[in-house]
Amino acid sequence: MSSQPWTIDSIAHVLPHPELRATFMRDVSFTDVQCLPDILERWVRFIEDFEAGRPRVEKLRSHLRESGHLPADYEANLVDVGTEELRADADRSRGAA
Repeated sequence: MSSQPWTIDSIAHVLPHPELRATFMRDVSFTDVQCLPDILERWVRFIEDFEAGRPRVEKLRSHLRESGHLPADYEANLVDVGTEELRADADRSRGAA
């Protein structure tokens, strides 16, 4: 996709999830025109990063399909949430102080 010029429509169509498309459309619809280039560049970077990671995800998916588990050396470093953060969040959702 990056060989073609990006448009608002082409960005929206390539986003992998409806909620991302809705967020993107809100961003471009309610942003000051002066700030649009930065917003659009951020979304294009997101798409390019997502597409760059696709081969890794497909390899993991194949491994999971074949073996029933993720590779032993697999690390999910995209989300770094500790046990204390999870407990605090659960307490907040239950209304605990």
